[in-house]
Amino acid sequence: MSRALKLYRLQQADTQLDQTAARLAEIERILGDNQSHQAASQAQQQAQAALHAAHTALRASEEEVTAQQKRIEQNQASLYGGAVTNPKELQDLQMESESLARRLSELEDAQLEAMAAHEQQQAAKAAADTTLAAVEAQLAGEHQALFSEQAELRVDSERLASEHETALGAVDAADLGTYNSLRASKNGVAIAKVQGGTCSACGAELSAARAQAARSAEELTRCDNCKRILYS
Repeated sequence: MSRALKLYRLQQADTQLDQTAARLAEIERILGDNQSHQAASQAQQQAQAALHAAHTALRASEEEVTAQQKRIEQNQASLYGGAVTNPKELQDLQMESESLARRLSELEDAQLEAMAAHEQQQAAKAAADTTLAAVEAQLAGEHQALFSEQAELRVDSERLASEHETALGAVDAADLGTYNSLRASKNGVAIAKVQGGTCSACGAELSAARAQAARSAEELTRCDNCKRILYS
């Protein structure tokens, strides 16, 4: 087996390992990114808080109306019960009755507004619940697929690591040093195949002598343009 072929096989394993590691990292990032769920959950919590506030306001409004109605009942009992006969006191009670009635009208208007606000917040809370449930269902489906892919990639990674070790064992130390240096400086591609008389990595046309030399089993031949090792 030629020196270039040994390095090429090592590169194939390393490239696939790099791709697998990159995809695993991407899956981890996606699984850890819960911004959409956080946003939906926060909106649901805010809607819940707003509904609670609206409910509290409605209850307070209802209590005020009830209390006002009791005041009016007491006033009417005093006004028409016969216990009060003094004209001045009766006049005062009548004026109080009119004032209490006006205040009751205002409180009832406020109660209607509180009821409308409460209904609005109920609808907003229901919508927030629906949105949160939809986001959770979507994420559950997406995550299930990602977990499955993740498991497969981890199996592939173990297999590729074994292939890497096998390929690595066939490469001598000097060639490995050259390979690692080129991998670091050439974006992971240290070995380029000769295809149609050109370097597959940079596309430069190779001389006939250079293309022929790339077939040597004993020597490593470089592309004149990109300086990668050529394999034919």
